[in-house]
Amino acid sequence: MQLLYPPLCLVCQNPVEQKYNRINLCPACAEELHPVSPEFIRQDILERLQPCFLDSLLVCFEFNSPLQTLIHQIKYGKFERLGQHLARLAAEKVTASELFPGVQMVLPVPLYPARQKERGFNQSCSIARGFFTSRKNLLSNRALVRSRPTRSQTELDREDRRENVHDAFRVLKPQNIDGKEIVLVDDVVTTGATLNECARVLKKNGAARVAGLTLATPVS
Repeated sequence: MQLLYPPLCLVCQNPVEQKYNRINLCPACAEELHPVSPEFIRQDILERLQPCFLDSLLVCFEFNSPLQTLIHQIKYGKFERLGQHLARLAAEKVTASELFPGVQMVLPVPLYPARQKERGFNQSCSIARGFFTSRKNLLSNRALVRSRPTRSQTELDREDRRENVHDAFRVLKPQNIDGKEIVLVDDVVTTGATLNECARVLKKNGAARVAGLTLATPVS
C-alpha cells in the first residue's frame, strides 16, 4: 500500500519515509518549526495588552508558512488528531520538564456552538489534549463558554480585535474555578486579545492565576 500510496508530507506533499513524531512531515519542513523567544512574547504581546490579565504566556513556534499549513489542516481539514500530535511535539521542543506543574485546570478557548457544530470539533480542545496528555483529567471544555458569535479576528486591527471579543465569554459555574490556577489553550495568538478577554472573565469569577498556551504566533 505504501508503494502505491506513499505517505506525503502535509506541508510540501513530498513522500515521507518516516513519520516525524507521528506526523507526516518531511525533515526539511520539520526544520522550519522555529521556537519563539520569551522576549518577543513579553514585549510584543503581553506588554502591549493594556490592561493585561494574563499572568504568563507560552508560545511554541513561529507562525510561518509550514505552521499555517498544519494548523489549516487541523481546523478545516478535520485532522483532529494532528492537533494532539503537533501539541505533543511542541511540548517536547519547548521544555523537557512538565508544562505548568502547578496548573489545576486546563481550558481550551471555546468556539461558539454553531461554529463548533460546523467544524465538528474544537481544535483548541484537541491541542490541549496533546499538551496535557498525562493530565487529561485537568481538561474542562464546559467551564468557559463563548456566549455570542464573533467575527474572525484575522482581518481586524488590534483595537477592533479587543472590541470584537469583549464580553463574548462566560463562566458557567464560578465555584468551579474559584481560587484555581488555570491554563488557557488556543492554536494561534496574534495580539492576545482573545486570551486576555478569557483571562479577564476568569479572574472576575475568582480564578487565582491564568496563563496562556498556544502553538504559534506571527513574528513578522
